[in-house]
Amino acid sequence: MKYTIGILAVSLLVCFSVQAQQPTGEPTAAKAKDENTSATTTKPDPDPFNLYEFPTQRERFDRYVKDTVGPLRLTRTVVAAGLDQWRDTPEEWGQGMKGYSKRFASSFGRNAIQQSVTYGLDEALDLDTGFQRSGREGIFPRVKHAFTETFMSRTKSGKRVLSAPRLAGVYTGAIVATETWYPERYSYKDGLRMGTGTLITNFGINLVREFFINW
Repeated sequence: MKYTIGILAVSLLVCFSVQAQQPTGEPTAAKAKDENTSATTTKPDPDPFNLYEFPTQRERFDRYVKDTVGPLRLTRTVVAAGLDQWRDTPEEWGQGMKGYSKRFASSFGRNAIQQSVTYGLDEALDLDTGFQRSGREGIFPRVKHAFTETFMSRTKSGKRVLSAPRLAGVYTGAIVATETWYPERYSYKDGLRMGTGTLITNFGINLVREFFINW
């Protein structure tokens, strides 16, 4: 448990250090307007700094709820628990419905912690950690965008910064899980490994959202 407290403290320190380094008075992102209607264009643009619109507080909260208990999120939790059941991980939880229930609850709880930390720090630091399609053409630029969206957030002006909320959320959720309800043989090191695996998975999901279906 002392490792968990240490990691949480470091995560929060990193978050506020990132915020302190952000320059004040950032220029407002340029918005394209139709000459006749003066309507703001909201579609993605090849230039990530153009046409960006910072989500409202309600939109950010709705995204938090969707990423925690939404249908797609619950489906992902069902699949993750099934894969752990098939791999018999952790083996101490056994098989059958009892074992699956533990794995499902573990995956759900870990994600709930992750999303809560990410959302809370997003609100505290005035950052947007949501995914947005690039609107670019070509495979490499779009793959690069999906990778960037895995590790970066946006300020209100649209500027990209290293996503302290996402990194803190991913690793806090994993470390808390391994230090509390996982079997005793697990430690914070396993949490770090699991957190890195989550980031890799998120990159794969971003690729799907960039090239195929965005939700």
